[in-house]
Amino acid sequence: MGPVVGRIGILSFKSLFFVAALAGAPALLVQPTFAQSKETLHQQDFSAGTQTHAKGTETDDSKSIAQRYAPPPDISTEGHRITWLFEYTSWVTFAFFVLMAGILITFVALYRERPGHKAVYTKGLNHSEKLTAKLLDLAVFLSLDLVLIWFSFKETNEYFWNFPKGPNVVNIQIMPQQWAWNFKYPGPDGKFGTDDDFVTLNDLRLPRGQPVVAQMKAKDVIHGFLWMDARMQIDAIPGSVTRFWFDANKAGDYELACAHMCGTYHYKMKGFIKVMEPADYQAWVKEMSAWTQATADRTDKDLQWGWSWGI
Repeated sequence: MGPVVGRIGILSFKSLFFVAALAGAPALLVQPTFAQSKETLHQQDFSAGTQTHAKGTETDDSKSIAQRYAPPPDISTEGHRITWLFEYTSWVTFAFFVLMAGILITFVALYRERPGHKAVYTKGLNHSEKLTAKLLDLAVFLSLDLVLIWFSFKETNEYFWNFPKGPNVVNIQIMPQQWAWNFKYPGPDGKFGTDDDFVTLNDLRLPRGQPVVAQMKAKDVIHGFLWMDARMQIDAIPGSVTRFWFDANKAGDYELACAHMCGTYHYKMKGFIKVMEPADYQAWVKEMSAWTQATADRTDKDLQWGWSWGI
């Protein structure tokens, strides 16, 4: 018994050590991503030692339940296309839910076993039941599937793949990683791969009222660029460049989230978006570009990431 007990004790110790190692692995193997200083990341408040929302520390205590769970106001020109389709799908789905729940409750009430009445059982194989099922299937297809397919093709051709062009367009490269957002700007010359390029961490600044064309590629795993205020959710895929465009018509501070579970510190992957007046944005671009050219280490790979525009 002694050797057996000894082996069990060793196995238990090894199991506990293995579990402890797994629990501590993220802390040992993963380097957490910390936000920039308050001076370089305008929306943060470190007075309390914590990271706050871009819109401030205001609580929702004064808001009703409907206001708390309502989507944020749409600040983009074409976001209404997404809002309408989402609301339509939600209401039609809710209508079918109410219909099916009503049918189930009615059947339970009418065909249950009760004094003087035997429970009715059917496999749904007679002609009228088959016809009813087919009509319900057809109603779902026509009111949901067909509408979603039609408008998906329509909106994709009219809007999502209709990229704006001209000198007013702002080009940005985005590289999300575990667990941060990297943004690259072409600088005053408007071209990527030149000395006036500069990068920011978790800090995306945009001019109000100008279209933004973005190219995005994930550094490690799949991430999701989710900006609810502009009705944008686009996947970032490793090894593939995703192209999309949007605009913002209201100046202010907003938040950027990752829409996909991308690892241990997914909850920390929050970016900040500041929509600025065009003149203020241009001044910021010139200032950041000049500061980067004067201080940046050109051998730092974290600053030299990017790809040829147009891929």
